[in-house]
Formats: sequence, structure tokens, C-alpha cells
Amino acid sequence: MQKVQDYINQHYKEEIRLNTLADLVGMTPVSFSRFFKLRTGKSLTDYIIDIRLGFAARLLVDSTMSIAEICYECGFNNLSNFNRIFRKKKECSPKEFRENYKKKKKVI
Repeated sequence: MQKVQDYINQHYKEEIRLNTLADLVGMTPVSFSRFFKLRTGKSLTDYIIDIRLGFAARLLVDSTMSIAEICYECGFNNLSNFNRIFRKKKECSPKEFRENYKKKKKVI
């Protein structure tokens, strides 16, 4: 599992294929998917999205990059898809997330 998690953390900006990860641990793609879900409680796709959103949230807070730049920097290949997924998982848009963080930062 550690091998797979390290690979995902190093390559989250790129397209990550199920076959690549399955080969990494010497399993068939179907077996690997089942194993991954059992171990993490998430599908591989959801896990990768969560990793990418974590990096995106960090960039929204720590950089002045545009939302589009952050989207592509974190491995998403479609801005509207990024916005939709971000809103679904974080319950606000990337712009609102950045603005809310700045407000909280000023209060502290």
C-alpha cells in the first residue's frame, strides 16, 4: 500500500492509470481495485481526487496562482470539472475557499 500511496503522491499532477498501479504491486487491475477499496475505504478515483484537492487547497491558501493555474497544476485537465468536484467535496467554490481562508487569517 505504501508503494502505491508514494507513487500517487509523486505523480498526482499526471494521468494515473489503474494498470500502472496494479503492475506496481503485481496484481491484476480488478484485484487491485478491490484490494485498494478494502484498505482505504475509497475507490482509486476518489482517493486520487482527494489527494489532488488537498494540493489544490494548499495552493489556494499559500499562493497567488489563478484558479485555472491551480486546476492544471494539480492534475485536473478541465476547469469546470475541477470547480464542480471542489464544490462537491469542500461545499464551496475554489474562489470562496480562498476568500474564506483570507477572512479567517485576518481575524486570527
